[in-house]
Amino acid sequence: MAHLQFRWLLIGVAAWLIVQPFDMARAATQALALLETSTATPLNCADGVCRAEFSTFCLQKERPLPKTGAPYSVAAGENLHLLLTARDGAVRRVPAADHVRIYSARGGYTAVVIELPRSILEALGARHAAVDIGEGVTLMPVAMTHDDNPQTEQDRQLATGPLRMLGARLVDRSPDAVATVRVLNRLVNALPQNNDTEPGARMRLWQDAVTQGFAAAPVENIARAMREYGSCWRDPGVTLGAIPVRTCLQNRHDELMWNNTKRYWNAVGAGA
Repeated sequence: MAHLQFRWLLIGVAAWLIVQPFDMARAATQALALLETSTATPLNCADGVCRAEFSTFCLQKERPLPKTGAPYSVAAGENLHLLLTARDGAVRRVPAADHVRIYSARGGYTAVVIELPRSILEALGARHAAVDIGEGVTLMPVAMTHDDNPQTEQDRQLATGPLRMLGARLVDRSPDAVATVRVLNRLVNALPQNNDTEPGARMRLWQDAVTQGFAAAPVENIARAMREYGSCWRDPGVTLGAIPVRTCLQNRHDELMWNNTKRYWNAVGAGA
């Protein structure tokens, strides 16, 4: 019975997508699903802002892609929290939506940046912050002026309800789909943006990444991270000094999230 209900839900979503009219030039961008995290992700602070990247996938195929820096707000976010560490080491958990800024990391639907101004961090009485993403968090694009096709209340309800439920089943809770993605996201957040090619950089950066992102991770996650990290150090762009190893890892992450989104779109379109 549950499988039959799920199948009819897919068929209904597919039918809705087919009939939606879109003006791609000025339409609101895609709603995004914020991938559940297995552990809280620390925000790295620099220049007055604390931030980290987080994995996303697209819930609305026919809407236009967000550009780099496109702002998003939390539409269904009761499971998006900040873990705040005070100077005495005490940790408290607060809803994140009212304190953070969210925007597309580099264009497209595969990652967003969540950032918290240091001034707000201090106002909250904390010295460190981490983000914990639970079940069913949906991001909607911030409304634009002169939008010929804005997201409607019906769009929002579908994105935060049936579409997000399908995404949770097909992506968030599929170990084969997200295990490597989560490891790559940890590596990206633990590594610097600069292109460090000095002798010994590979081992030093790896040790930093393990300390920051994998100190208490399962052995299999560390092994997977080591494989991805080593593969990127062999990438021609990295070996020639054209891109940082972090960029290679971002590219690999985005490729996997693109595949996850495509698999989700195909399942919705097939109604199965």
